Amino acid sequence: MAAWGRTDVRAPIAVGLVLLAAFVCVELRSNAPGFDPRLLAQRTFGAILGAPLGAGLVRRCSLRPVAAPALTAAALTTGAYGYLGLQTPLLRIEILLLARGLSIGMVIGPVTAALINSLPPERAGAGSAVTNTVRQAGSVIGIAVGGTIMSIVYRGEIEPSLSDVPGPARDRARVSAEQARHVATAIHRPALAHAADDAFLHAMHVGAAWIMLIALFGAAVPVAALRPDTKPAGPVQEPAHDRDTPRIDAASG
Repeated sequence: MAAWGRTDVRAPIAVGLVLLAAFVCVELRSNAPGFDPRLLAQRTFGAILGAPLGAGLVRRCSLRPVAAPALTAAALTTGAYGYLGLQTPLLRIEILLLARGLSIGMVIGPVTAALINSLPPERAGAGSAVTNTVRQAGSVIGIAVGGTIMSIVYRGEIEPSLSDVPGPARDRARVSAEQARHVATAIHRPALAHAADDAFLHAMHVGAAWIMLIALFGAAVPVAALRPDTKPAGPVQEPAHDRDTPRIDAASG
């Protein structure tokens, strides 16, 4: 955490925020803004970079060859969290998060549009409500599952380092790595802080692996669900008037 106090870390963040605020102010005052920040309040304009890219690819190809690779990429970038450590450069983490965000953005927009377009107009409202509910519920369940896995693994890893820690402090240290660091400072046990860091990293790596496997399973869904219709066409039936009309041989004409 000490790295965040360095000037070369805080200065770029401050400059970026100032430039972003200035840009927003200019666009809000413009009569014809090139980028209207008000549009971000509309759900359609969420996932602002990945959604247009995904929509363009779907128009050129179809939904299946776009959704499946994008979800696979999102799963693999999530699994790549297993390679992060205390010394991982911030730029590498940002690139990983950007790739994951773009992958997810490429799926949400086109899939939502495909679901709504598959319904009759009178049921579009209900379909949109169901889609949003499922998406929100999936997000909550995903956070709960990932958090539970990490919590279980963290407690198992930190437990051996808490054998001689007093009862109340031991209970606090089991909650999270941040609480364990506070306890380590209070009881003057630097080794406990290092153990908490190692336990958290191990929990994050295990959690990332499990979430990647679940996401890969999810990536297989569009492959199966969006398969093109390959049913062989039945025999072509001749129109009734053709069957009833006597055939005239060209040679006899």
